[in-house]
Amino acid sequence: MAKVFESRPHQDPLAEKEINEINHIDRAEEAYTYESGLTPEQERKIIRRVDIRLLPILGMMYSISLVDRTNLGLALVAGMSKDLGLAVGSRYTILVMIFFVAYILFEIPSNMVLSRVGAANWLSFLGVSFGTILIGMGFTKHWGTMALCRALLGITEAGFLPGCTYLITCWYKRYEVGKRLSAFWILSILTTGFAAIFAYVLTLLKGTAGLNGWSWIFIIEGLITVVVCAGGWFLVVDFPTKADNFLKPEEKAFIIERINADRGDAEEEKVTFRVVLHHLKDWKLYFWATNLMASTLPGYAYSYFLPIILRDGMGYTTQQAQLLSAPPYIFAAFVTLGSGWLGDKYHVRGPLIAVHQAITATGMLVTAFAKSNGARYFGTFLGMGFLQYCIPGVLAFQANNITRHSKRAVATATCMMGGGVGGIIAGVAFKSNESPGYRTGVW
Repeated sequence: MAKVFESRPHQDPLAEKEINEINHIDRAEEAYTYESGLTPEQERKIIRRVDIRLLPILGMMYSISLVDRTNLGLALVAGMSKDLGLAVGSRYTILVMIFFVAYILFEIPSNMVLSRVGAANWLSFLGVSFGTILIGMGFTKHWGTMALCRALLGITEAGFLPGCTYLITCWYKRYEVGKRLSAFWILSILTTGFAAIFAYVLTLLKGTAGLNGWSWIFIIEGLITVVVCAGGWFLVVDFPTKADNFLKPEEKAFIIERINADRGDAEEEKVTFRVVLHHLKDWKLYFWATNLMASTLPGYAYSYFLPIILRDGMGYTTQQAQLLSAPPYIFAAFVTLGSGWLGDKYHVRGPLIAVHQAITATGMLVTAFAKSNGARYFGTFLGMGFLQYCIPGVLAFQANNITRHSKRAVATATCMMGGGVGGIIAGVAFKSNESPGYRTGVW
């Protein structure tokens, strides 16, 4: 295939470079001896140091951002619906959807900025920004103001997950990425689960400073976001070629060498508008985006509407609905970790994702159509439990098939755009006037 392209005199140099790098990947499975002079034990220690320095802080920062965007359902059942008149027409649907419109539009521009200003600078700035907006949401008195805040939240959160994914995949070999992304994702799963319990505690502040309980959910969680993401500036490491403050020269050389041996793209390149347009011509980017859309749609549906289903559909109190939202996420953490390990060990992505998506669909149907509350609640364990792996699974799937820094930046952002489309579909299909059954959304 490479010879066919090379015979063409006017071959696009960007396309020719990708072909050469794909050929490099085809040869990467061959045995490779590193020239770093480090012992195998020293090499393992360096990888562990990278794991400890990179994954916990990124996982913590992202998990907080995920809570910030998905706590709307918890706030709704805590009194926000009545205070802001969200039961009128499609106001709640608009609040859900407007976030994702902004989120989709700013994915790629955000990753372009990250590659220029550095991961620590950009990710910390985004985190402090959306934390500040969340604090403002706690003081809103009109649903229109809340819609504006949700749009601003979408703009500032747009680059966070693609930025974290982009950075993580630049540090590891192809079949090390799956379990790392799963470990990164697990913290967000657990945090989201316990966010329901934390939200219940915060609603007990109802009446303090004349604010309702839902306001305190936004204010306190916003303050935590600002503090954690500001602290992240001191901990987040940049790309391997810029890790001089973290790694010794021989350690840095080892990381760069092993990535180049695996896929040949350890060094960054300039991300220009022309380069972005070139990468957007690759149909495979939209395959991964569609796959992520199929994974995030039920995830956002559960996040935004499960508390409502538990309260209005199964007859639990507001407090019980918030507390019962947590256990499925804990189960999901174990499933995600196990599946991430299996995917890396056996070098399999697509079939594993397909099985998880099929079980997720089954869980949603059980949640919607089972007769007893016990069976419906069991459906949430199937749905949420097997859904969560799909997101890091798809991200690892596309990362394994990408070479070049610029394409990695575009591919992660494009993939997340598909995830944002899933959020829009969830917001539109789960109609307020069909609460709490949401039959259209389930189908």
